[in-house]
Amino acid sequence: CYGCKTCSIACKSEKQLDKGVLLRHVTAIRQDDPRAFAYLSMACNHCEEPACMANCPVGAYSKLEDGTVIQDHSVCIGCKTCVNSCPYEVPQIDEEAGVSSKCTLCFDRLDNDHRPWCVQACPAEARIVGDLNDPESEVSKYIAEKGAQPYMPENGTTPSVYYV
Repeated sequence: CYGCKTCSIACKSEKQLDKGVLLRHVTAIRQDDPRAFAYLSMACNHCEEPACMANCPVGAYSKLEDGTVIQDHSVCIGCKTCVNSCPYEVPQIDEEAGVSSKCTLCFDRLDNDHRPWCVQACPAEARIVGDLNDPESEVSKYIAEKGAQPYMPENGTTPSVYYV
């Protein structure tokens, strides 16, 4: 990732998100050299035991068989419990719609053998999606080869997203 934010803009554009709503954030991280930066492109980590799902008082969150955490906006009441529960600070309140929103890994596209918009749009090919349970999948091989690790804050849950 070199910080171009194409992943974030592709998601926003294709999902026609309201003003101020981004489901993927790209953050510059200063390195030891003051002229050097690394970039972190982060969205929902589709955790093994999602805090957003466990704490939602109306059951607006569910987890698909493949591990993707999705949200039913017709049930969401915009109470911000998911926002406050997520250790990654991922769900956001869409003020215009009055509900929270988060990345769904474009599960509808995956069902049709398409990649998520953020993966498809990335000019650096810095994002890969696939079956973590299949040791022969492209993503599993990449994780093993590069030594990728999940990002886990102290109060975090076990994510299904890995970073190099």
